[in-house]
Amino acid sequence: MRNKFFILSACSLLWSVVLLHAQEPVPVFPAATFNSQQAGEMLNNGTATLHGVVKKKQRNPDNTYLGIVVTLFPCTPYFDEWYTLQKKNKKGKTLAMMSPQAYSYRVVTKASDKDGTFEFRNLKPGKYYLQTMVRQGKMKQMLKEVGTATYTGYNVFGQAITSYSRPIYEDFKLFYETNDLVKDFVEITSEGQTVNVKL
Repeated sequence: MRNKFFILSACSLLWSVVLLHAQEPVPVFPAATFNSQQAGEMLNNGTATLHGVVKKKQRNPDNTYLGIVVTLFPCTPYFDEWYTLQKKNKKGKTLAMMSPQAYSYRVVTKASDKDGTFEFRNLKPGKYYLQTMVRQGKMKQMLKEVGTATYTGYNVFGQAITSYSRPIYEDFKLFYETNDLVKDFVEITSEGQTVNVKL
C-alpha cells in the first residue's frame, strides 16, 4: 500500500512540474543577424531631432510626467523581426527576446517637465520606435456594504407576516495607480528635420 501511495504521489508531483513548466513562456529570438554598424549609424552623427510629448489623460489633469523615461530604438531588420514576434505572442506562450548587444543600441531620455516633454537629437533619417511606461493616479467611486436593514410587514391585526433584509451601502473613493506601456513608430525623412510626436 505504501508503494502505491509513493508512486501516486511521485506521479502527481511530476505532473505538477510538467504543467508548471508548460505554462512558462518560451523565449524566442529573431532569426536575423543584428547589424551593429547599421544601428550605430542611425543613432549617431545625424542632424535630425525628435521632439515629443506624452499625451496626458484629460480625466487626470493633475498627473505629472516629469522625469518619465522614454526609450528609442532604431528600426533595423533585427528589431522589426523582434517586434513581429511580440505581436504574435497573444496567448503568452512565447516571449520575444533581444540579444544583449541589440538591446544596448538604444537611447534613453527623460521628460523635462510635468507635461512629459522629451527630445532626441543627432538622429539620421530612418524609422524609430519609441516607448515609455506611463504611471497614472486614478480614482474610482465605489460602494461598500456596511450592514443590513431588516424590514417587517404587518397585517391589520398587528401580526408580522413578512420579513426581509436589504444591504446598506456606503460611498467611498478608491485611489490607485496604473502602469501602461505607451509606444509608437516615427520616421525621419531628411537630415536637419525636426519631427513632432505624441505618445
